[in-house]
Amino acid sequence: MRVGNYFEMVNGKGNLWAGIVGGFAATTCCIAPVVLILSGFGTAFGMAVMHQFHIVSIVAGIVFMLLLSLYLIKRKAGVCNLQAVKQNWKGVAIAIVIMVVSWTAINYLVVQTAANIVYGNLEVEKKPLGNLQEMALSHGMPEMAEIEIIPENQGEKMLILEIDGVFCGACGPAIEFDLNSIQGVIEVTKKGKQMEIIYDSDVTSKDVIVASVHDPYTASIVLEKII
Repeated sequence: MRVGNYFEMVNGKGNLWAGIVGGFAATTCCIAPVVLILSGFGTAFGMAVMHQFHIVSIVAGIVFMLLLSLYLIKRKAGVCNLQAVKQNWKGVAIAIVIMVVSWTAINYLVVQTAANIVYGNLEVEKKPLGNLQEMALSHGMPEMAEIEIIPENQGEKMLILEIDGVFCGACGPAIEFDLNSIQGVIEVTKKGKQMEIIYDSDVTSKDVIVASVHDPYTASIVLEKII
């Protein structure tokens, strides 16, 4: 095997691993809550970690991927300057594509599956405000729990919410768990970016339900009807 072909093969595998490492690093904020819950730290603390380090983990993944790609360029070309990067741009492009693919695969095939299992097996403690008080404490945002419970007194109702700000596989199961923790909520069904909630309006209200989808997420009402 020629030396040039050997280095191309090594660099090709290196770019593959650069992308995979970057993709894994970018999902650490999504993996962490699941690990923390399994370690007994609680859902509120897990959510706080996920919110605070979401952007940090993505930036870290990009930085890891770029550093590894630049290292491969230096190993192949002997130098790492703008000209060397231009000559080896295909390797960097491959690493970027692999990072996006691996981030998506890890996030929505591995993390989401694990989060569904973990949150699905947690005991749901029904409380008037759900987990809002714990969330307010863990996030250092007491105003989150400053909401008055005023029942609507219209019997069972259906509420469909459009959830914005969901970017990882652990977000959906976490939001679903929080909604299920509200006293008066009977059933929660996740449908893509929407949540369908059946609740007893003699016990709770849509205001409490919407407030439970807290920062950095936002919820808007798509449908509300008496059933």
